Amino acid sequence: MKTFLLLLTLLILSGNAFADCTYNGKTYPSGTVIGPYVCSGTQWK
Repeated sequence: MKTFLLLLTLLILSGNAFADCTYNGKTYPSGTVIGPYVCSGTQWK
């Protein structure tokens, strides 16, 4: 049961790591501005 809770917690927390934008092979958090683009969620706008 402890293993299940640990894996569930890691899965939930790792979801935030994939909510970033990628530019030239690097990840940037939401709100980053590069030139005319702004990272919003997982997309550059």
